[in-house]
Amino acid sequence: MKRRTLLTSALAGAWLGLNGSAKAARYPDRPLQWIVPYPPGGATDSVARAVAASMGEQLGQPVVILNRPGGATNIGTEAAIKAPADGYTLLLAVPPLVVNPALYPQLSYQPLRDMQAVGLVALNPNVLVVPASSPFKTPQQLFEAAQARPDTLTIGSPGIGTVPHLVSLLIGQELNVRVVPVPYKGSAALMPDLVSGRVDAAMNNLFAEVASIRSGKVRALATLGDQRSPLLPDVPSMTELGLSQLAGMGWIGVVAHSGTDPSRIEVLEQAVLRAAKDPAIAGRLEAMGLMVQPQGRQAFQQRLVAEAQLWQSTVRRAGVTVD
Repeated sequence: MKRRTLLTSALAGAWLGLNGSAKAARYPDRPLQWIVPYPPGGATDSVARAVAASMGEQLGQPVVILNRPGGATNIGTEAAIKAPADGYTLLLAVPPLVVNPALYPQLSYQPLRDMQAVGLVALNPNVLVVPASSPFKTPQQLFEAAQARPDTLTIGSPGIGTVPHLVSLLIGQELNVRVVPVPYKGSAALMPDLVSGRVDAAMNNLFAEVASIRSGKVRALATLGDQRSPLLPDVPSMTELGLSQLAGMGWIGVVAHSGTDPSRIEVLEQAVLRAAKDPAIAGRLEAMGLMVQPQGRQAFQQRLVAEAQLWQSTVRRAGVTVD
């Protein structure tokens, strides 16, 4: 009788131990939060919500969007870095993540040290546009005019540190053409001055400009990428025009705290990639002008490193900083 009791207790203990280990190993076992460093309702926020809904279904736990706008994405990034490195806090990654260390020398974080890639969702094309009344029909005509009249032609962008702003800096560095970059606080602030001709041209997010291009309010000279956009099939790319050094692309991806367990990063990576490859989600993103080209964590990490080197060098050469 005593032997049977001991055997039963041992089996029960083993079962409890295995069951406890299974519970401890299960991930995720509670909701995740995904920090978006922009206000709700914008295009980038819409991308995150579409992907988060799919991830939640796959993981069996909701992925809750937490909007933390401000500070050129620094507020949201710092919140993600301060969160526990347990795989339950994600950050929407866009170019300012790797640009801001050059723009803000006093930052409390280093993105490539403190964050690690989970996956890339899509590329975010940009476009060079001029007012409808502008005499310029090609980028070359615009740059030739700027060369003839240095420091007079203005090129607007949706903000300091955005890829459009950085490409406007590259015009001087790569083409030796002295234009005047004019970063605005968002596309909404830029558009009235562009349409009215108060700025000579603008580099901007493709999706923000498509309606104005199609309505004839502005004229597209080139997309800032290697290939034409399906939304603007008649507009050449910078690479096509022989200006590959101006082929700046935005991107939207997911990163997590660098201290997160690799097995959890792998779970998140697979969920992100499956979401991005879902035909319904991909169709929605492509309708917004995005190029859905998912990448896993290793390829995306390589992109982050390369982008940091390119754009931080561009910012430092231009001598641009923000207090």
